[in-house]
Amino acid sequence: MKNAIVLVVDRLGTGYLGPYGNTWIDTPNFNRLAAESLLFEFAMADSPHLPLLYRSYWKGLHAMSDDTAADSLPESLVATEIHTALVTDDPVVAELEWTDAFDERITLSPTPAVKTAEEVGQTQMAHLFASVVDWLADAPEPFFLWVHSRGMAGPWDAPLDFRNQFADEEDPAPPDMVTPPVIRLEADCDPDDLLGLQQAYAGQVRLLDMCIGVLLDAAQAMPGRENTLLAVTSPRGYPLGEHGRVGQCDETLYGELLNVPCFLRFPDGAGAAARSQYLAQPPDVFPTLLDWLNLSADDKSVWGASLIPAVDDIRPSQRDRACCVSEGHSAIRTPAWLLERHPDSKRELFAKPGDRWEANEVADRCRETADELETVLDEFQEVVRSGDSTGLTPLSRVLIEGLE
Repeated sequence: MKNAIVLVVDRLGTGYLGPYGNTWIDTPNFNRLAAESLLFEFAMADSPHLPLLYRSYWKGLHAMSDDTAADSLPESLVATEIHTALVTDDPVVAELEWTDAFDERITLSPTPAVKTAEEVGQTQMAHLFASVVDWLADAPEPFFLWVHSRGMAGPWDAPLDFRNQFADEEDPAPPDMVTPPVIRLEADCDPDDLLGLQQAYAGQVRLLDMCIGVLLDAAQAMPGRENTLLAVTSPRGYPLGEHGRVGQCDETLYGELLNVPCFLRFPDGAGAAARSQYLAQPPDVFPTLLDWLNLSADDKSVWGASLIPAVDDIRPSQRDRACCVSEGHSAIRTPAWLLERHPDSKRELFAKPGDRWEANEVADRCRETADELETVLDEFQEVVRSGDSTGLTPLSRVLIEGLE
């Protein structure tokens, strides 16, 4: 008898978490989660749009796929004895067509926040996690609990002290706004204004870290903890000025939007504190959960692959490319490169993993590599649409290892 908890926190970028290298935000509970989990260093969204991402999560289909017929994850669990529940504060997720298959749905509809909270317990994020903790206290076994938090896509309502702690004495006070900013930065923008937005985001991360600690404690105290998998991820990140953008103000596909955290915490401690370089993507969630629950994915159109084998092979060879698509833009990531293709045929190329945040564009200096990646990207899209992943051509050494 196995249970599973999946926590999805929207707009949570890896660059603001300690386990992914951030040193200026203290995230002790994410550090604890990483110490107890298998961490995927290079998990990558396949779309920045929530409905497509959820089709990937719940059907195992890549965002580039045209297939719509596959059964969803909650539908796949209907005929089992597993009690399924969805808890969310996001109306987009609550209204997805596949949510009808959950045995239980809890949708929070908080009053719109107009100012920051006075106390942590008054924040909308804390309200969501309190509902989850209450549910876990009486969880029926076996169970499958999916939690979606608006996260940083929701109001930035952490108490002002949470963002003020990141401001030095000589810094201006961080802004007191609560609406997530969406701004295309001008060349002459005031760096202090951008710093204030980054500090406000950091305050939300600190709030989330506290909530993660509450969830970890509740999961540890609940009956059935020795049989419960905990998965924590995010569908997409939040640009904070890295390429002249704050929030998703257009469709470009850079790492601050695509790179997402991904943790798998197994009840027996398997993979604890290990770091996998497997290029995980949202379609992998569906087969991973079925694998954990000892169920099979009969639909041959499923693109994703279970991540559980990564426990024993933290550098697996079977996934050497990951792709993303967004309204005219597309991107491909291999172990050594990221190529982003724009609608006007402009392309940008970045060396990986060294250039983590795409600071040095090298398409003009590595034209043959960019050409090769475009060919692989086109093939990937054709193969995804066919549903047969065996049709992918092996990558060259340059695309896997980079240039000497």
